[in-house]
Amino acid sequence: MAKETTFETVHQNVAGIDIGAEQIFVSPDGKEVVSFETFTSSYYACAVYLKERGVKKVAMEATGVYWIALYFLLEELGILVCLVNPKETKQVKGRKTDVRDCQWIQKLFSAGILRHSFIPQGKFMELRHLVRERLDIISMGSTYVNKMQKCLELMNIKLPEVLSQIHGTSGINMIKAILSGNRDSNYLLSLCDERIQKYKGEKVLKALEGRYNDTYLFMLEQNMQLWDIHQNQIKKIDGEISRLLDELSVDKEEVVTGKAKAVRHHAPKIPGLHATMARLYGVDLTSIPGINDYTALRLIGETGVDMSRFPTVKSFVNWLTLSPKSHRSGKMKKNVRGMPCNVAGQIFKQCAQSLLNSKNNAIGSFMRKLRGRKDSGIAIKAGARKLAIAYYNTLTKGTAYVEEGTKRYEDQLQRREMALLKKMAKKYNMQLSENQIAA
Repeated sequence: MAKETTFETVHQNVAGIDIGAEQIFVSPDGKEVVSFETFTSSYYACAVYLKERGVKKVAMEATGVYWIALYFLLEELGILVCLVNPKETKQVKGRKTDVRDCQWIQKLFSAGILRHSFIPQGKFMELRHLVRERLDIISMGSTYVNKMQKCLELMNIKLPEVLSQIHGTSGINMIKAILSGNRDSNYLLSLCDERIQKYKGEKVLKALEGRYNDTYLFMLEQNMQLWDIHQNQIKKIDGEISRLLDELSVDKEEVVTGKAKAVRHHAPKIPGLHATMARLYGVDLTSIPGINDYTALRLIGETGVDMSRFPTVKSFVNWLTLSPKSHRSGKMKKNVRGMPCNVAGQIFKQCAQSLLNSKNNAIGSFMRKLRGRKDSGIAIKAGARKLAIAYYNTLTKGTAYVEEGTKRYEDQLQRREMALLKKMAKKYNMQLSENQIAA
């Protein structure tokens, strides 16, 4: 008979739950296991069972979306829930069953080993799902953009090669005119933006000299209609997001803000978004390089506005999985590949990537210098870490970020290098002349 694994008990009266699509398995003591179906009435029966056993806290894995309904039901009934990353409860291969999983989760939780995942509460959770749904619809809509490009190429209409994006205002105007039966190249060009007419007019006229085909035009029309449907859905989601933001910011004080940054792609059509985000955060986050109002909207559902659960900025960066990982054993120390970033960490990496070629801020200069020694991936992750630190400090201190600028960063770097140079000269009994220092 296998020896039972035991741990020191840190948390009393706790249970472990393993969640599936059809059943959940509950262990109140690490030994006994009871199963329930996943219907709402069964969830209530599970809560009654836990209260009868004196359970005050439960731990369960974040399995797909199955955990959400049970999580909030138990929270409403006064049972605290610890949601954990499944990687932290992974068992040895060949020993995994639903019954053993819930027992193992209970033992780890009672020993104080498991860490709580951040779960937005109330309207913030709804906001997170809406923003993620918006991104999914944008991604699905891009499929039809690619198909429209294919249809144009089949007719040798070279608009994708001339325009930066065919789903911009100019491209869509021309495609709709073509579908309505218009073939006059000069008229189609007149539907474009003035800058396109001025700088790309001749190329657009050449691009429109295609071989029109009824079948390919039919396919183009079908994909245009589907793309329009997705755009209308995005507008509806923007309206729902606007309603939630109004509810969340109703009692918030006004915050003095600067000019809103432009959002280049897929900007939300939400009136007063800049002022609303500043009220929710209590500070203007767009003072941080690379962060605009759309970025702040995406982050608020992922991180919330309360940083008190992160005692230090290092714990926040570690939660984002932006900290460099290392492996130490005896005298050996080496860097190792870390876990992929969570959604919030990915957002910071996207912001950092947009700054990689920026010549007007210190973080961009830092990344370019690091890219020369390492590679772009490492530089972007390091830049994302700096943005996350600025984000944490802005929220915890309540003061807007102050951009030092590339010049100040380079001066600071030069002073550091000069100090190192003087230290090396002193080490080898050498002296730097005034001309060398000035140079």
